[in-house]
Amino acid sequence: MKRDILKKKFLLSQGRLYGILDLGYVPAEKLKAYSEQLAEGRVDILQLRAKNLEKKKIADLAREIQSSLVEKEILFIINDYPDIALEIEADGVHLGQEDMPIEQARKYLGEEFLIGKSTHTLSQALTASQEPVDYIAFGPIFKTPTKPDYLPVGIESIAAVKERIKKPVFFIGGINKENISLVLSAGADRIVMVSALLGAKDIPEFCRQMRNLLSLKGLLAN
Repeated sequence: MKRDILKKKFLLSQGRLYGILDLGYVPAEKLKAYSEQLAEGRVDILQLRAKNLEKKKIADLAREIQSSLVEKEILFIINDYPDIALEIEADGVHLGQEDMPIEQARKYLGEEFLIGKSTHTLSQALTASQEPVDYIAFGPIFKTPTKPDYLPVGIESIAAVKERIKKPVFFIGGINKENISLVLSAGADRIVMVSALLGAKDIPEFCRQMRNLLSLKGLLAN
């Protein structure tokens, strides 16, 4: 079911908790079960990240989990592959610094798809903010096993990014239950979680706890 772009942008504007289904943590045969738990916990956005898997298999896996996300109005994003996002009518694609250039991806997908971009320095984030992206991911805030080769940017960078970039920014990298209060206190109001979500003993309850903290942050900001 293809969503209208205005609906997608509205859901993005309201989005605070962004989860990533990473096949580096979750075996393919359990992917649908994990997606259902994340959907039950009501993540706002869910990305499928499947590095080193053939495209046909990624598309098949994406189709398996997509329907339950549409019903709950959870945005579904494909990592790396605009062609898969187009093929299965996902809500959008997320691209890294080494992936297809944003301008090229926008021409390929048109205006009906969301595009997000990973950034790892303030300079990269500022550059991305001038590109036709709908949101930016910034990090890693802390050291993370998901991307062990990247140096942490630290919580001190959060305020600078928030001050200078008006597009939605999701802060990512090593954020967990123990340090989320530091991230929120530094000014973040949107976060991405990977290992903390996927490794939780009770994923739906963990999602609800994180959503409550983010909602409280929003209320205090207003």
